[in-house]
Amino acid sequence: MAKRTATGDSRSAGEETGGPRRRRARRSLRPEEAVEAAFRVAERDGPTGLTMRRLAQELDVDVTALYRLFRDKDELLIALCERTIELALDEIGEVPGTESWQDALRRVAEVTWRVQTRYPAITTLTFARTTGGPAEHRMVELLLSGFARSGLAPDRVALFYRTFVETVLGLCAGSAALLTLPPEDRAKDAATWTRFYTRLPAADCPATRAHAEALALVDEKAVYDTAVEAVLTAAEQAARHRVGPGGHPGSSGGPEA
Repeated sequence: MAKRTATGDSRSAGEETGGPRRRRARRSLRPEEAVEAAFRVAERDGPTGLTMRRLAQELDVDVTALYRLFRDKDELLIALCERTIELALDEIGEVPGTESWQDALRRVAEVTWRVQTRYPAITTLTFARTTGGPAEHRMVELLLSGFARSGLAPDRVALFYRTFVETVLGLCAGSAALLTLPPEDRAKDAATWTRFYTRLPAADCPATRAHAEALALVDEKAVYDTAVEAVLTAAEQAARHRVGPGGHPGSSGGPEA
């Protein structure tokens, strides 16, 4: 998404430098209202456009009203991260007991992609954060219970949980970062494979030259889906070869089908 300058930037500049500013009537402000407004500001003005002062302008309140809700911008970002997890959980819904652990985790991955790429600016600001909040608690429980149903040992459950989360969020963040670029920059990047790599000397870069056109056609979502399946396949294989208490593979009862 192209970054645009928000209306009222001249007023913001005056406030930042100590210039005159109009008095705003004090009113009650709920955290949920501030979070929703922060989504609007970030997605409209880009990741760097979200500041406490600009958010206050969006809400038409004095910036001190925000600092009564959030100690600093970082606390606001944690609230934004928690909100994206809530949105994902709402879309995931209840996981039926008849659904395989693989399909449950695929559904989490699919919804996470939709939510994270729907709000690319928020994603780039928060994807690496840990909230410790109730929504995150629910998501962690959902993912850990999914991998636990595979029959993996606890240490392997933890490993594959971390691998899954970091793969999913990392790829979402990469796609989100591209989406926050101006359209002309995105187009330039996309054209690089066909404009430059197809013209490399075949003698020096035979593999790159041979695959350049195919590389230009690879879809971001296809990369994401392939990576998710790779993690799930590795977890399935690890569960099948789990060494149980007796020292024999599968002696712990084997994974759930």
